[in-house]
Amino acid sequence: MKQKKSCSNCIKGSAVLVNNDILCREKGIVSQDYVCRKHRFNPEPKSFKEMNYKCIDCSNFIANNKDNETEPSNGLCQLFSVREFNGREKSACSKFVKKPISIVS
Repeated sequence: MKQKKSCSNCIKGSAVLVNNDILCREKGIVSQDYVCRKHRFNPEPKSFKEMNYKCIDCSNFIANNKDNETEPSNGLCQLFSVREFNGREKSACSKFVKKPISIVS
């Protein structure tokens, strides 16, 4: 089955948290179905276990901002935990969802 080209499956695009558009390294903010001449398909996705993701990379991880750190690593999982833990040390669970890129202007 041949896959249709779009910015949502391009290696140069990343999902934007605000409105589900795509942030393209070449063209800037574009819609999901936009396609340019520099389109390159994403390689076959690996499982999160093969990618060695940690809890801090998950959208369910809530970081603790008490210490006013620029990138806090302590926090808790909104699905499973009640106690805080270091998200950089613990491997991602089976409910892992990669954090989307957020753009702050």
